[in-house]
Amino acid sequence: MLEVFNLSLSKVGMLLIFISVGYILRHWHKLPKEAAKVLSLLCVMVFSPAYSILNLSRNVRIEKLEENITLFGFGLAFAAVAIVAGLVLGKALGKSPMDKSSLTYAFTFPNYGYFGYPVIEGVFGTAMLGEFMVFAIPMSILCSSYGYVLFQKEKKFDILRLLKTPLIASLVIGIALGLTGIKLPSVLESALSGASACMSPCSMLLAGFMLGKLPLKKLFSGFRPYYLTAIRMIGIPVAFGAVMYLCGLRGNLLFWPLIFSCLPLGLNLVVYPESNGFEKEAGDNAKLCFISYVLALAVLPCLFAVMTKICGM
Repeated sequence: MLEVFNLSLSKVGMLLIFISVGYILRHWHKLPKEAAKVLSLLCVMVFSPAYSILNLSRNVRIEKLEENITLFGFGLAFAAVAIVAGLVLGKALGKSPMDKSSLTYAFTFPNYGYFGYPVIEGVFGTAMLGEFMVFAIPMSILCSSYGYVLFQKEKKFDILRLLKTPLIASLVIGIALGLTGIKLPSVLESALSGASACMSPCSMLLAGFMLGKLPLKKLFSGFRPYYLTAIRMIGIPVAFGAVMYLCGLRGNLLFWPLIFSCLPLGLNLVVYPESNGFEKEAGDNAKLCFISYVLALAVLPCLFAVMTKICGM
């Protein structure tokens, strides 16, 4: 449990440092207001697509899928359930159409990549991380497609229009590279690796920048961010866990959905609305993300310890 706490503290500390830098830059007027748009577009058009291509080309491999076919199939089923749950909760708790979209995203997609992967690898090892990444493949695909569409002003499904967006195009490229086994030239892979590494810091700077318009004391004010975060990190995993446990699921088939569900909010919750012109909603979501990372310090070690015990890991 101490190891989980230390790793969580390290990751949350890094996130909060970048968020603080973004907050200071905005609060002290060191960057123009337009910087938020630039940061969000860089994430959506360069850094996130690079991450998708790299992640999917490495993990959507025939041999990996064959070796973990049960886990991958269960990941597909879990993704379908998570989307339905996110839609129901988002519509029930959201106030405006865009707030409903934001909460739908928040309750469906946590920060399983930049936050979850390092913590899982540090606590459970590389082999376990590999299993988790296979389980999360369907959610990775949906996050950059369905998740992004939630924040677009024009939600009408148009496959040609979607394929022209860097996020969707990168999914197609990444999956194609993975399934065919085509290896990228080392220089291109290095470029993609460097660009994908920029995604997390850039997203955190953007979140802090959006929070910079608020006085410091208001970052922790209000009851709503706390109960929404509690639903995301405690309510959803408890509900999923109870149903799956009663259905007889044990081991990894119970463990990975629980771990996935209890992670804090993903920073695309800020990036996607800002890149589509929803500045107010991006600012509200930035506060929600900030609160979730603060609460993760207290919640995650306890949840990880309980889940490990229940699942017999």
